[in-house]
Amino acid sequence: MIEAVERCPWCGSKITHAKFVQIQDAIRKEEQRKLAALEKAFETERARTKQDAEKQRRIEIAEIRQILQKDRDAALAKQEAAFARERDALQKKVVEMSRRVKAGADIGEGGDIDLHDELRGAFPEDQISRTKGGTLLHDVRYKGKSAGKIVIDSKQRAAWQHAFVAKLRQAQSEAGADHAILATPAFPAGKKELFVDSGVIVVAPARVRAMVEVLRKALVAMHVAKLSDAERSDKLSRLFKFITSSGFKRKLAEASDLASEALEIDVEEKRAHDNVWKKRGTVLTRIKHVLREIDTDVSAIVEARDLTPPQSGGAVIRPAAFRVKS
Repeated sequence: MIEAVERCPWCGSKITHAKFVQIQDAIRKEEQRKLAALEKAFETERARTKQDAEKQRRIEIAEIRQILQKDRDAALAKQEAAFARERDALQKKVVEMSRRVKAGADIGEGGDIDLHDELRGAFPEDQISRTKGGTLLHDVRYKGKSAGKIVIDSKQRAAWQHAFVAKLRQAQSEAGADHAILATPAFPAGKKELFVDSGVIVVAPARVRAMVEVLRKALVAMHVAKLSDAERSDKLSRLFKFITSSGFKRKLAEASDLASEALEIDVEEKRAHDNVWKKRGTVLTRIKHVLREIDTDVSAIVEARDLTPPQSGGAVIRPAAFRVKS
């Protein structure tokens, strides 16, 4: 029996079939080893690429979150800054309104009104100062020059004494003032709101500003007219007669009622702004919630893992089976 002869796949020489089978088996094992090594290298590279992609994805997520946070903080900061400015401006108005309301409530109750601040706010061009005796000296100014002076006593007192008038009259003389005003919530029997005693105008605290305004206009008018002492004395006498008349008192009361009405309007405005602040606070809270939801939605989209295995751009080339040549 003739043994089959094959060609060596390595060198091409003639070999026996048994040897050929042995060599073919060796080649197959080598190819399998190389294939296993190639697949292992491929898996290692794939794992490294996946780690790099995950790292890059986390970096991008952090950047997106930072951008969202920055935009959200900027929007809220702008809203809250505008809200704070409006709130501060209204708060100042509320404080002033409360002070004026308190002043109105103090009529006849013995409350002390800070006339120094009240008059300085009403007549900023004038010079108003406190004397050593605790009274106010109101120097009426016209074009930078003194047009006359008013001395004002606004100390808190619970009961009426005529000595208050005598003491203020002396202070008026020492200051060389044209007028003296005694602001008091306590009046003698049979008197109220306004009367003149020994040339001193006695008036309720809440009426002082209106009275000063009347006297101030008269002083400026006489200063501009350059009246003589006799003419000024006659004008002041007629002025005192007018301010103690029932008509003047009626108009002063009407002005007070209108001031109270204006204060009530301020109260209503403050109440309306309270509602606005409350609504704005609710809207700002909703804005925060919406932005937080947007952040969550974006994060969910960006951070979602793709469960579909990545498709290779090209087929993996595996070694072809060895073909035996006959």
